[in-house]
Amino acid sequence: MKKSEIREFFRDMRASVSVVARERPTMLPVVTGAALLESAFPFVNIVFSAWILDRLQAGGTGVMDLVYWMVGLNLAIGLGSKLLRRYCQEELWAANAMVDRAIVKKCLTMDYQQLEDQEIMDKKVRAEQGCQSCGGGDLLGFLSELGDAIAHGFTVLYALITVSRLFVRSPVAADAPGWVRTLNSPWIALAVLVLALGIPLASIPLNLWANRSDMEMFSHSVDGNRRYGALLQLTRYPLGKDLRTYNMSGMVTDKFYRTMSAHNLQFERMYMRSARIRALVSVLNLATVLAAYAFVGLKAMAGLITVGMVSMQVGAITAFAGAVSQGVEMVGHLDLHRKYMREYAAFLAVPSEKYNGTLPVEKRDDGDFVLELRDVSFRYPNQNQWSLRHVSCKLPLRGKLAVVGPNGAGKTTFIKLICRLYDPQEGELLLNGIDIRKYSYEEYLSLLSVVFQDFRFFSMGLGENVAASKDYDPDRVWACLEKAGIRERVEEMEQGLETCLYREKHGGVEISGGEAQKLALARALYKNAPVVILDEPTSALDPMSEYEIYSRFGQLTGGKTSVYISHRMSSCRFCDEILVFDGGTIVQRGSHETLLAEEGLYAKLWHAQAQHYGGAS
Repeated sequence: MKKSEIREFFRDMRASVSVVARERPTMLPVVTGAALLESAFPFVNIVFSAWILDRLQAGGTGVMDLVYWMVGLNLAIGLGSKLLRRYCQEELWAANAMVDRAIVKKCLTMDYQQLEDQEIMDKKVRAEQGCQSCGGGDLLGFLSELGDAIAHGFTVLYALITVSRLFVRSPVAADAPGWVRTLNSPWIALAVLVLALGIPLASIPLNLWANRSDMEMFSHSVDGNRRYGALLQLTRYPLGKDLRTYNMSGMVTDKFYRTMSAHNLQFERMYMRSARIRALVSVLNLATVLAAYAFVGLKAMAGLITVGMVSMQVGAITAFAGAVSQGVEMVGHLDLHRKYMREYAAFLAVPSEKYNGTLPVEKRDDGDFVLELRDVSFRYPNQNQWSLRHVSCKLPLRGKLAVVGPNGAGKTTFIKLICRLYDPQEGELLLNGIDIRKYSYEEYLSLLSVVFQDFRFFSMGLGENVAASKDYDPDRVWACLEKAGIRERVEEMEQGLETCLYREKHGGVEISGGEAQKLALARALYKNAPVVILDEPTSALDPMSEYEIYSRFGQLTGGKTSVYISHRMSSCRFCDEILVFDGGTIVQRGSHETLLAEEGLYAKLWHAQAQHYGGAS
């Protein structure tokens, strides 16, 4: 093991221990106390059993006193270790929850555009799977391994104290054979002890070799588990209709079998290599124990130690060899574990690419917030093609703006930039004349109520979904449901606002696409932000519901700046201004009547749809 690797090991260990000490201050003292008691437990029986045996051979005087002491110490140590271990287990699970919570929090707070970065998402997968390696979540597994390592350390200490009796010279007759005098030498006992300690220590490189093999298995499993998870997603409820309608079960099953067979074959090869290395380590450890047993047996045959001493030394040497062997293996586990933890730390350390300003947003009751795009160009990460190019426009203050154009024209990207899910590579977005990047990100987002085209709800209460909070005003939620045209449907639900969306929980309900859009609109209304952005808000509604939303759109967004994206051209007539996108640029702008008169792209889109709606004009 190189010096740099040793320094790296201790540096990572200190960092891990510091995390534990900071988050759970009582954890390490309790783990140490539990290890102290648990490792002492077998030596009470080893030592007292030897003393009892020698007393019995000497006539039995005081045997019962030793028995009482042994039973009492067993009860005290056993009870104390159990109580400490139970506390440790509770703390371990709390630490494990802390790790999971940290990963979730990182995912929720990192830049949106980073969620599309495959390299960063690979780090997330490695962090999650690293937390599940070595027998549990990363702090859970690390603390378990650390506790065991401390226990083995105490066992070695107790064993050394016990076997120290072997270093004491016994009385030897003047005519004793030379081999007896040799066995009575403390130097021979020291040589055996060094052998018992040296062989397991010499196996450290083998353990590290096995660890490298385990890390290869881990890296291989990251990719395999990703594909495995993607295939498992095909069995979920939302995909059931397509799988059955198109009879895809055979294809999916075959792909699942072939993918996992290839993965398992490679995994098995790496596992067998690691197993062979660890088997060699076990053989070396067994040879150490046999050598120590032979030494004690020869001393007993020479009459240098009593029968009780034989029992004590055999037990102590067995415990010593086992503790050294397992301790070395445990250090290997800790080395492996801190590498897994490094994956976890690497993900949490991913820096934010988005600049977060510090300016507070001006508090205004009149809603006078002017948003402007000035010569904005943008392309998505790892893409060469521009999604938006040289876009300049100003959102009408407290007015209604429609954004239309063919698929892929840049409409949704336009909205994502306004919401600052991405920052443009060129140009700037301004709020009241100031670059939006200079504002506090959270305060800027507080100005926007958005219904995205691919909006999502969560498997929790309907009221919580609408309010986007566990604490909400029921009357206000009902009022927003009324405005969105879905109050009656919710009133029919047995649990009302407490109804859980989706059937992932008992009593949950499935809602239609149109009902979901109305709930999304209610959520935007509940936020009551001065800028409302609706991306295809009525695509799943029936014509009557759509007409109802359109007819009341002014009432729903009255006094607010509103942006409306739609493929249905008839919905643009109620807007003050229309932007027509094509190829990532604004090719037309103006009112409905003006754009129809220009006979440009807007007119073509309008007339193409009008043919299917009775020639609307």
